[in-house]
Amino acid sequence: MNRSENLIWFDGQEIYVFFDNAFVGEKERVAYLYEKLLVKQIYFVDAPEQATVVVNYSAELKDSFVIKIAETIVVSANNPLLAFRGMMYLAQQVKAGLKLKSGKFHDCLPERIIMLDIGRKYFSVAGLRLLLEHMALHGFNFLQLHFSENTGFRIESEKYPQLVSEKFLTKNEIKELIHYAAYLSIEIIPDIDTPGHMEHLLKGRPEWQLTRVEPQKEISKVPSALDITNEEAVAFALSLYDEYMTLFADSRYFHIGADEFIDFDQMEQYPALADSGITRVETYVNTVATFVKARGFIPRVWNDAFFRNSQTSSLTKDVEITYWTKWQKEMAPLQTFLDEGYSVVNFNDNYLYYVLGENAGYTYPTAAKIKQQWQPNLFSSEQLVPLENQKQVKGAALAVWCDKPRAQTEKEVIVELIKLMEGFSFHFHKN
Repeated sequence: MNRSENLIWFDGQEIYVFFDNAFVGEKERVAYLYEKLLVKQIYFVDAPEQATVVVNYSAELKDSFVIKIAETIVVSANNPLLAFRGMMYLAQQVKAGLKLKSGKFHDCLPERIIMLDIGRKYFSVAGLRLLLEHMALHGFNFLQLHFSENTGFRIESEKYPQLVSEKFLTKNEIKELIHYAAYLSIEIIPDIDTPGHMEHLLKGRPEWQLTRVEPQKEISKVPSALDITNEEAVAFALSLYDEYMTLFADSRYFHIGADEFIDFDQMEQYPALADSGITRVETYVNTVATFVKARGFIPRVWNDAFFRNSQTSSLTKDVEITYWTKWQKEMAPLQTFLDEGYSVVNFNDNYLYYVLGENAGYTYPTAAKIKQQWQPNLFSSEQLVPLENQKQVKGAALAVWCDKPRAQTEKEVIVELIKLMEGFSFHFHKN
């Protein structure tokens, strides 16, 4: 029997592994995840000849790991993180029942993100930990928590306890989650969306809501939109960011939103924005971006509000663009942001949006479609990144939006998401 043609090494419950001294710090978490996700016990041995899997140090490898399938499986890397990634890649293939193949695996997608809308739908700590474990298995390295939405605010607030939803995560739970994510080499990206998507936060403050005058001259408030010309309203938004920048102090990024604020083609209906409205929006976004950048974060924003109708924009170059859609012709094409020098992250809503209840015309994505039809340089509306701009693509994200939170249970969402991870992770490595 040719052992390279099957999974005989893993048929039993025990795996014997030798780790090079350079990687001894990876033993504990590798053994933990193999037992938790594969239900297999790892025993560490003192010599390579005693092992079924050998993890070697190789100074020649740069930003890649090598797997060699023979009588003994050999994983080679030049740093502990890549050794961990190599062992997780091996585990992923075994769990999926795939034939193991030799090869040199290079990361072709630096940032591999799951975005989860916990604002509309509560997710338990246990569910989030399970999600993180499967993210580690599949090679993801960022979890974006979208915790503020029109229908909910899901993390404890000491400044505004009255705004927190009935079901929420405590700050101590978030700290534990951050620690567990770091243990799995995953970073958390906090996400508070302003000046739109704020109905829950503004429900007791109509004076901070944007005013709209209908064509029939009826005056009404826009419950989800912050009056960005009101200094008190802006100060309130900044105070929210301030509280959660402290909680997420170890995070690299902070997503500040800026999508779906108002109907930009009806700007005259908003008296506060009738004069230089786009400039006022950009001024607000720049203010928030500067505020979070001063605390050491890289701010990120959605694409749909900027460079519309081929207009120029004063949007600060300090932000990175999470490009999700071009469903309106007025929205700027991806190339505009690339030409302006922005870094971009691929949130392609045609392939990578998992919207509960298939709301807003979306259909549930499939692993097969993501694997076979999508690629990291393919953005929404079939926009491809030219070769000369590909270094500006920092990563891609699989986004879960809980528009209809009761459409699926937490367990159902996570089970389906794990399936999608398999298709998405197909694009993480070049062999």
